[in-house]
Amino acid sequence: MWPTVLAASAFLLAVIVLVLVFHRRRRNRLYQQLARERAQIVANHPVRLAATCPEQYAAEFAKRPLVRIPDFVATESLEAMKQEALDNLHRVERTYLPTHKKGGTVSYEAISRYAPHCLSFYHSPEVQNWISMITGVKVYPTPDQDQSSLSLLCYTETGDHINWHYDHNFYKGRHFTVLLPLINRSRDGGPSASQLEYKISQEVETCDTSPNALVVFEGVKVLHRATPTREGDTRIILSMTYCSDPRNDWRKELLRRIKDIAFFGIRALWD
Repeated sequence: MWPTVLAASAFLLAVIVLVLVFHRRRRNRLYQQLARERAQIVANHPVRLAATCPEQYAAEFAKRPLVRIPDFVATESLEAMKQEALDNLHRVERTYLPTHKKGGTVSYEAISRYAPHCLSFYHSPEVQNWISMITGVKVYPTPDQDQSSLSLLCYTETGDHINWHYDHNFYKGRHFTVLLPLINRSRDGGPSASQLEYKISQEVETCDTSPNALVVFEGVKVLHRATPTREGDTRIILSMTYCSDPRNDWRKELLRRIKDIAFFGIRALWD
């Protein structure tokens, strides 16, 4: 009896390991393919920036780890990204964690395939130079397998929100969150009820997330949340992460994947 059970368990374990190994190899080939195609996509979809004088925001960031830059990109670039966000709403992956989060996300992989202007913005050398000048360290995009490296956060149903949290760092270098609001409107045409609130000291502050206002902050230092939407609200934000050293080890990678369950469901553990 027991020898049979042990043999069957060993066989099942071997099958599971083989499936995971082949799945991992397939996913790695996909990421390599997307990386090879990216340079041409970025070249074909240039980003035009409207903001100037990053030095003034660098001085502000040196005093407190959150800055907001209004009117960051040119109108045509913003409109192209807004249209891509709307065109990809059917690719949203919705999750719900009681008391913590309700909302939808379009992953880095989906953006790489179907939203070239958004992809180009994230990988734009000009944008990366801006973030580097503001933060005071040279930054790089985080890895392709991190689906939250570049994503669209979509608050489109009543009560969509995310509660107080830090953006924890799973990499060796300093880690920064960058948000570019693309759409923020209510049914009557005003701004949505959802607001970005944050705490740097003990006081709760509100950050204006009107479209085209770039928000840069160091997530491990800024406690923040998005308050709930109301019926008819639409709030879509291009969310990006940059890091001064985007390497990690298997422990941090596992923790990162566990965190991403909140955005992409259980598949985050193996995709």
